[in-house]
Amino acid sequence: MKIKMAALCTAAVTLTLLSACGSSTVTENTVELKKDGSIVEYTVEEFSASYYDADELASFVDAEIESYLEENDGEIKVSRNEVEDENAYLTLKYDSADTYADFNGTECFAGSIVQAQTVGYDFDQEFLDVNADGDESDDGSVSVEEIVIQAVVPGSVLIEDDDLQVLIVRSSVNIVVPGKIQYVSADIDVEIQGTDTVVIQTAADDSSSEELIYILYK
Repeated sequence: MKIKMAALCTAAVTLTLLSACGSSTVTENTVELKKDGSIVEYTVEEFSASYYDADELASFVDAEIESYLEENDGEIKVSRNEVEDENAYLTLKYDSADTYADFNGTECFAGSIVQAQTVGYDFDQEFLDVNADGDESDDGSVSVEEIVIQAVVPGSVLIEDDDLQVLIVRSSVNIVVPGKIQYVSADIDVEIQGTDTVVIQTAADDSSSEELIYILYK
């Protein structure tokens, strides 16, 4: 039931997908995990041509969500769906990682390492030990220069740490977690931006690729 670009293109002609986390400065898609376990997805599309219909786009989004909720549990709210400065902004809030995963037809888990193992996720892999303890600005961010990948750590060591929480998501977008990132999957090309944000590096000829990434945080 995911509101995919192909469907949006049908509703509003072909557009270029971009997104941002609570900002009008748009560069990349972003999925944010909140402390209460909800997921917020921020999206914006170029919407400049005069024949694009903003009302049609809004109706399409509402219909997709209504259709999903008629047949499924969970809660999805549209907190922003508007066209401004030749961009269409869409912000969806899902009550849980499960609802986000189901609606979008993807994988997403949020919880403890023990809970992740209980539902079948395997930690038999290597993780990058991220040192993101540099000097923070008022908004909690840390410059890229202050974030150092210290070492590669086996997952068998990390499963002993009861304080670690994990977000597991199949995605090619920016990912924000409600804490300080401690470890990330070692086999994914990522960039750590601040203490809470992971940017997945995607090849220019493979922008649709979505990798399963583990982000461990406290």
